Amino acid sequence: MGNDMLLPTTFSGIRPGEESDVIGLIADTGLSVQDLDAEKLVHFIVARTGDAIVGVVGVEPAGEVALLRSLAVVEYCRNQAIATRLVAAVEKYARSHGALALYLLTLDAAEFFDKQAYERIDRQTAPAGVQATEEFRTLCPATAECLYKLL
Repeated sequence: MGNDMLLPTTFSGIRPGEESDVIGLIADTGLSVQDLDAEKLVHFIVARTGDAIVGVVGVEPAGEVALLRSLAVVEYCRNQAIATRLVAAVEKYARSHGALALYLLTLDAAEFFDKQAYERIDRQTAPAGVQATEEFRTLCPATAECLYKLL
């Protein structure tokens, strides 16, 4: 067992200078990063074990709702509830910033989000603000499932 396994996992916003590491982690898991910039990364939460970034998730505000995006955990830390804890943290963050619901698109994580009490919906029923995001309009394919959760 490596020393990282003995350290607790902590959660916080992105620290100055971590932007490229966060974008790299997201890209390494196959998620889109083309539209991520400093303004959007303000709304991201990072999971760390020691000094290592091991997970990330963000929200993109869209009026009274938000788009949950870029949930990613490094492979060697999967199945340790980090993704579940990141989702809980980002839900709390979104709620504290006035979001009444979170929406998301996924190609392969619908079952995970089912377990987090998200409901599958027709993509076209998502609020206009969510549908207007670049992630929704162009980055995530039409085959992605849409889910939401009231906060």
